[in-house]
Amino acid sequence: MIRFTHVPLLLATLGIPAIAGAQARVTGGTKGAGDARSAIEAADARFTKSFNKGDVAAAASIYDADATLLPPNLAAINGQPAIADYWQGGWKAGVRNVKLTTTEVSTHGDEASEVGTYEMEIQSADGTVAARDHGKYIVLWKRDAKGQWKWHRDIYNSDVPAKPAS
Repeated sequence: MIRFTHVPLLLATLGIPAIAGAQARVTGGTKGAGDARSAIEAADARFTKSFNKGDVAAAASIYDADATLLPPNLAAINGQPAIADYWQGGWKAGVRNVKLTTTEVSTHGDEASEVGTYEMEIQSADGTVAARDHGKYIVLWKRDAKGQWKWHRDIYNSDVPAKPAS
Protein backbone atom coordinates (compact mmCIF):
# COMPACT_ATOMS: atom_id res chain seq x y z
CA MET A 1 0.00 0.00 0.00
CA ILE A 2 1.26 3.47 -0.82
CA ARG A 3 0.96 5.96 2.03
CA PHE A 4 1.05 9.73 1.89
CA THR A 5 2.69 11.03 5.03
CA HIS A 6 4.09 14.39 3.96
CA VAL A 7 2.24 17.14 2.13
CA PRO A 8 5.35 18.12 0.07
CA LEU A 9 5.64 14.53 -1.17
CA LEU A 10 1.93 14.53 -1.90
CA LEU A 11 2.24 17.69 -3.97
CA ALA A 12 5.13 16.17 -5.88
CA THR A 13 3.40 12.88 -6.54
CA LEU A 14 -0.37 13.31 -6.62
CA GLY A 15 -2.63 14.50 -9.43
CA ILE A 16 -6.01 13.46 -10.66
CA PRO A 17 -7.33 12.84 -14.12
CA ALA A 18 -9.90 15.19 -15.45
CA ILE A 19 -13.55 15.94 -15.75
CA ALA A 20 -14.51 17.87 -18.82
CA GLY A 21 -14.36 21.62 -19.26
CA ALA A 22 -16.50 23.74 -21.50
CA GLN A 23 -13.65 24.48 -23.92
CA ALA A 24 -12.56 20.87 -24.54
CA ARG A 25 -12.07 19.81 -28.15
CA VAL A 26 -12.60 16.45 -29.81
CA THR A 27 -10.37 15.29 -32.64
CA GLY A 28 -10.04 12.10 -34.63
CA GLY A 29 -11.82 10.62 -37.55
CA THR A 30 -13.94 8.15 -35.61
CA LYS A 31 -17.68 8.41 -36.16
CA GLY A 32 -19.35 9.13 -32.84
CA ALA A 33 -16.43 11.08 -31.39
CA GLY A 34 -18.89 13.44 -29.72
CA ASP A 35 -20.66 10.46 -28.11
CA ALA A 36 -17.29 9.21 -26.82
CA ARG A 37 -16.53 12.63 -25.39
CA SER A 38 -19.88 12.76 -23.61
CA ALA A 39 -19.33 9.29 -22.13
CA ILE A 40 -15.78 10.22 -21.06
CA GLU A 41 -16.99 13.45 -19.46
CA ALA A 42 -19.67 11.51 -17.56
CA ALA A 43 -17.11 8.95 -16.32
CA ASP A 44 -14.74 11.74 -15.26
CA ALA A 45 -17.59 13.45 -13.39
CA ARG A 46 -18.36 10.18 -11.55
CA PHE A 47 -14.69 9.85 -10.56
CA THR A 48 -14.49 13.41 -9.26
CA LYS A 49 -17.81 13.31 -7.43
CA SER A 50 -16.92 9.98 -5.79
CA PHE A 51 -13.41 11.05 -4.83
CA ASN A 52 -14.55 14.41 -3.43
CA LYS A 53 -17.05 12.52 -1.20
CA GLY A 54 -14.29 10.19 0.00
CA ASP A 55 -15.71 7.15 -1.84
CA VAL A 56 -12.37 6.00 -3.23
CA ALA A 57 -13.66 2.54 -4.23
CA ALA A 58 -16.29 4.12 -6.49
CA ALA A 59 -13.70 6.53 -7.89
CA ALA A 60 -11.29 3.67 -8.67
CA SER A 61 -14.05 1.73 -10.45
CA ILE A 62 -13.62 4.18 -13.36
CA TYR A 63 -10.29 2.42 -14.08
CA ASP A 64 -10.30 -0.84 -16.03
CA ALA A 65 -9.01 -4.02 -14.35
CA ASP A 66 -5.67 -3.77 -16.20
CA ALA A 67 -5.18 -0.05 -15.63
CA THR A 68 -1.83 1.50 -14.80
CA LEU A 69 -1.37 4.74 -12.89
CA LEU A 70 1.96 6.47 -13.61
CA PRO A 71 2.48 9.04 -10.84
CA PRO A 72 5.61 11.15 -10.73
CA ASN A 73 8.42 10.06 -8.42
CA LEU A 74 6.87 6.62 -7.85
CA ALA A 75 6.86 3.28 -9.63
CA ALA A 76 3.91 2.42 -11.85
CA ILE A 77 0.83 1.28 -9.94
CA ASN A 78 -0.90 -1.64 -11.66
CA GLY A 79 -4.47 -2.85 -11.29
CA GLN A 80 -7.63 -1.36 -9.89
CA PRO A 81 -7.10 -2.50 -6.23
CA ALA A 82 -3.60 -0.96 -6.01
CA ILE A 83 -4.85 2.22 -7.67
CA ALA A 84 -7.69 2.41 -5.12
CA ASP A 85 -5.09 2.11 -2.33
CA TYR A 86 -3.12 4.97 -3.88
CA TRP A 87 -6.14 7.28 -4.02
CA GLN A 88 -7.15 6.23 -0.49
CA GLY A 89 -3.73 7.45 0.64
CA GLY A 90 -4.38 10.77 -1.07
CA TRP A 91 -7.76 11.12 0.63
CA LYS A 92 -6.23 10.30 4.03
CA ALA A 93 -3.50 12.89 3.38
CA GLY A 94 -6.15 15.58 2.95
CA VAL A 95 -6.71 15.87 -0.82
CA ARG A 96 -10.02 17.68 -1.27
CA ASN A 97 -11.94 19.95 -3.65
CA VAL A 98 -10.58 18.46 -6.83
CA LYS A 99 -11.34 20.49 -9.93
CA LEU A 100 -10.42 19.00 -13.30
CA THR A 101 -10.71 20.30 -16.85
CA THR A 102 -10.48 18.38 -20.08
CA THR A 103 -8.77 20.33 -22.85
CA GLU A 104 -8.68 17.68 -25.58
CA VAL A 105 -10.25 14.32 -26.40
CA SER A 106 -9.12 12.29 -29.38
CA THR A 107 -10.84 9.04 -30.33
CA HIS A 108 -9.35 6.02 -32.07
CA GLY A 109 -12.05 3.34 -32.39
CA ASP A 110 -12.46 1.72 -28.98
CA GLU A 111 -9.61 3.79 -27.54
CA ALA A 112 -9.36 7.48 -26.76
CA SER A 113 -6.89 9.93 -25.28
CA GLU A 114 -7.69 12.82 -23.00
CA VAL A 115 -5.48 15.78 -22.08
CA GLY A 116 -6.35 18.20 -19.32
CA THR A 117 -5.48 20.11 -16.19
CA TYR A 118 -6.27 19.68 -12.50
CA GLU A 119 -6.46 21.77 -9.33
CA MET A 120 -6.85 20.53 -5.76
CA GLU A 121 -6.41 21.45 -2.14
CA ILE A 122 -4.54 19.62 0.58
CA GLN A 123 -6.35 20.13 3.86
CA SER A 124 -5.04 19.86 7.40
CA ALA A 125 -6.88 17.73 9.95
CA ASP A 126 -8.82 20.81 11.06
CA GLY A 127 -10.07 21.44 7.51
CA THR A 128 -7.90 24.45 6.75
CA VAL A 129 -6.11 24.55 3.41
CA ALA A 130 -2.46 23.60 3.97
CA ALA A 131 -1.50 23.68 0.27
CA ARG A 132 -2.84 23.90 -3.26
CA ASP A 133 -1.64 22.01 -6.32
CA HIS A 134 -2.32 22.24 -10.05
CA GLY A 135 -0.93 20.47 -13.08
CA LYS A 136 -1.69 18.50 -16.23
CA TYR A 137 -2.47 14.92 -17.21
CA ILE A 138 -3.04 12.46 -20.02
CA VAL A 139 -5.51 9.59 -19.71
CA LEU A 140 -5.71 6.78 -22.24
CA TRP A 141 -9.18 5.27 -22.34
CA LYS A 142 -10.50 1.89 -23.52
CA ARG A 143 -14.09 0.94 -24.20
CA ASP A 144 -14.98 -2.33 -22.46
CA ALA A 145 -17.16 -5.18 -23.75
CA LYS A 146 -20.24 -3.41 -22.34
CA GLY A 147 -19.39 -0.24 -24.29
CA GLN A 148 -18.31 1.74 -21.20
CA TRP A 149 -15.24 3.96 -21.36
CA LYS A 150 -12.64 3.14 -18.66
CA TRP A 151 -9.34 4.73 -17.69
CA HIS A 152 -6.58 2.43 -18.94
CA ARG A 153 -3.41 4.52 -18.51
CA ASP A 154 -3.22 7.60 -16.31
CA ILE A 155 -0.18 9.88 -16.07
CA TYR A 156 0.10 13.35 -14.57
CA ASN A 157 2.48 15.87 -13.07
CA SER A 158 2.32 19.06 -11.07
CA ASP A 159 3.01 22.54 -12.39
CA VAL A 160 4.10 23.60 -8.88
CA PRO A 161 7.90 23.85 -8.77
CA ALA A 162 9.56 21.32 -6.49
CA LYS A 163 11.11 22.74 -3.36
CA PRO A 164 14.89 22.36 -3.20
CA ALA A 165 16.18 19.69 -0.84
CA SER A 166 17.41 21.01 2.49
